[in-house]
Amino acid sequence: MRLLIQIAVCAGLAIAVPAMPVLAESQGVVAVVNDQPITERDISQRIALMKILGDSKTDTSRKGALKSLVDEEVKLLELEKFKLTPTDVEVNKQMERMAKGMNTTAAGLLDKLKKQGIGEKAFRRYVTALVGFNRLISNKYRNDLEVDPKAVDEKYAEIKREFSEYAAKIKNDPRMKPVTVYTMREILLPIDSQDPMLLQARAAEAAALGQRIKGCGNLKGAAEGIFDVRVGKSMEVDAAKLPKPLRSALEQAGVGRAVGPMRSKDGIQLLAFCSSRKLSPEMPKLEPPTRKQVEGIVLNEKYAKFEEDFMKTARSSVYIEYRDTSYSQ
Repeated sequence: MRLLIQIAVCAGLAIAVPAMPVLAESQGVVAVVNDQPITERDISQRIALMKILGDSKTDTSRKGALKSLVDEEVKLLELEKFKLTPTDVEVNKQMERMAKGMNTTAAGLLDKLKKQGIGEKAFRRYVTALVGFNRLISNKYRNDLEVDPKAVDEKYAEIKREFSEYAAKIKNDPRMKPVTVYTMREILLPIDSQDPMLLQARAAEAAALGQRIKGCGNLKGAAEGIFDVRVGKSMEVDAAKLPKPLRSALEQAGVGRAVGPMRSKDGIQLLAFCSSRKLSPEMPKLEPPTRKQVEGIVLNEKYAKFEEDFMKTARSSVYIEYRDTSYSQ
């Protein structure tokens, strides 16, 4: 059974314990769980670890990371008390499973963690608490880890309703509507002077060229005999985003013809209308969860509640001191 991501510890229990040496203070100790210090470096490692593992549920703020680390220490103490601490072999197997889920090996995952400043010891403690506490909760509540079929039915109906609403929202999203795409090519007759006579002459050449264009397949052939004509590459544009006058002119001209001549900053311009087509965005494949999957969700929620209840009791038997009081607020 897959353990849900560890629930952050409720800050607030601050019981004085004997002061740590001055050296520990200089290393940035922010909290102590029994005699185990938690440092600023531990917090940075935990934040980096959660990001690498893709954990979107755990609070990755520094305060949230500290809560996760305090919880971890409490769990490790409970595992020791009940003699349920996983063996090195069990921890190694879990690390291999996690690495496989990330398309790498255990060695590859450790190397990736090392590059982000996460030591193997810190990762092994995380995995040890994960595996061991899963077993502890499963053993303690094994007679209660059953789901009520009625609760599953209610959850299933709720999820199906939410799924239907989401699917309808996607279907009606304006971005999913068909789009008309025009393919065009620019034809430019450059000018290097503002001489009105030159402008008029080039405009006349462009008009004559426009009359000869019957399609985009042989634009250079249509421009034969005209000095310095530049034919641009094909470009696709959303027709709805074109200026209305230009769109109307293209539609009136029709596919295979040209619009212009028009004055541009570089000379006299024609726009050849090559084609028009509709593009319909592909609808994402939306599949509602099965009842079996919903049963797993309900079971996980129940499991999480057992874990939370157990941790409340476990925390009360542990000495927690926050050296940096901002983390306990």
